[in-house]
Amino acid sequence: MKKIINKSELRNEAKAKRAALSSNFMLQAANQAAEIFLQNIPLEKVNVIAAYYAMNNELKILPLVEKLWAKNKQICLPSVIENNQPMIFRAWQRGDELIDGAHNIKVPDENAPILVPDIIIMPLVAFDKKGNRLGYGKGYYDRTIAQMDKKPLLVGYAYSVQEVEKIEHESHDVPLDYLVSEKEVRKF
Repeated sequence: MKKIINKSELRNEAKAKRAALSSNFMLQAANQAAEIFLQNIPLEKVNVIAAYYAMNNELKILPLVEKLWAKNKQICLPSVIENNQPMIFRAWQRGDELIDGAHNIKVPDENAPILVPDIIIMPLVAFDKKGNRLGYGKGYYDRTIAQMDKKPLLVGYAYSVQEVEKIEHESHDVPLDYLVSEKEVRKF
């Protein structure tokens, strides 16, 4: 892993690594990561889990969501209501049709209840060994978490190839509590 300081360059390199993965590997990784999550992330006192709808070769989360629904966990998805503002989380139940939201991300429709997650599973562009994360650069998760009354458990969900040596941490960046990949779980 080489050290890259520029976040834009780092983002591009991490996206390229992710895009180079085969579809067969991505499917296997999604199933492996789901099992690792369920074996290692504390869920006993958890009712509501924020997931994401995978896009741009992100680690597919549906295998995990299916298992969480089977455990009677409530799942919600982030929804951008206004650019550069905190997101809200709307309930997503098995069989619900999703619509195109901001940035062409699939979200529940506006009639879905708003929930407050106990855990937020976050898609990542890159992560480092200290739990710093790199997203798409819009700051939605950081803004959202900063305004929450109670900080939820933050779990990054990514392929192991997305690890980089170091991500420069800025004052507004919220680090991860855990990272789950197809290979392992890390607690920070």
